[in-house]
Amino acid sequence: MGKLVSVIASTHNPRICWNRDEGHPDDLKELDATFKVLHDGLDAAKPDTIIFIGNDHLDSFFLDNLPSFAIVTGPKVAGPYWYEDEIMHLPDYKAAVNADLAHDILKVGIEEGIAFSRAYDARLDHAFTLPLSFIRPERDIPLVPIFTNVFCWPIAPSHVWIDLGKFLRRMVESRPANERIAIMCSFNLTVEVGGPLMGAFDREFSKMMLDMMEEADVAKMQRELTIPRLISKGNSTAEFLNYFAILGVMGNRKPDFIKHKPVRGVGTCPVAMWNNP
Repeated sequence: MGKLVSVIASTHNPRICWNRDEGHPDDLKELDATFKVLHDGLDAAKPDTIIFIGNDHLDSFFLDNLPSFAIVTGPKVAGPYWYEDEIMHLPDYKAAVNADLAHDILKVGIEEGIAFSRAYDARLDHAFTLPLSFIRPERDIPLVPIFTNVFCWPIAPSHVWIDLGKFLRRMVESRPANERIAIMCSFNLTVEVGGPLMGAFDREFSKMMLDMMEEADVAKMQRELTIPRLISKGNSTAEFLNYFAILGVMGNRKPDFIKHKPVRGVGTCPVAMWNNP
């Protein structure tokens, strides 16, 4: 059976790069040290492939074609989008795709009832490129990118995301014995982007979310962090649903490393990591 060697959940806050000049130097130094912990943990695990779960920001998909989950099956991926490069000054990222694993996940997932779509040629936005540029800047590990929808109704409920994570773990375990695979996601706490509460950060609610992450009580998180409640705290807070997929992978096991220190001038930057999962 294949080996799951690392599981990581990371912020994809674009202001880490976009507003870096406004960030407090001490906070940025601490954030860079946090990313180094994730980098070194992934490096030590020596994965052959990274399955990466990230939500699309209505860049690759829109209302005319908006899958709940879509797997990239083409030979390579690159990003970010032009506006993220030219306006937001986000780093680029290019990587090969493990097409064999991607097709296997797509085929078996459809057979088992996971609502996957195929995205042969899709560009990555900052949900993928930003964390990868810090955690694996070497760009030497093939990816299986999985796009998710967290913005437009209907949004898959939390138990579907948990089922997705459980399925991905089974897929890893079904692979050849010498195959080493990491699973990553990017996510957010409370935040509003472009709406009337632009930049809003509900400190109390975010702390509750972080406490639940530390407790790793999956049932409690499902009860308390419903989709309507997440959205009520900011139109991008539902990006936390990507973390529910990681809960499906890891169950009630607490993270080995979890860190969140808001960067003054930049915002929230939560991360979590499981070693030897």
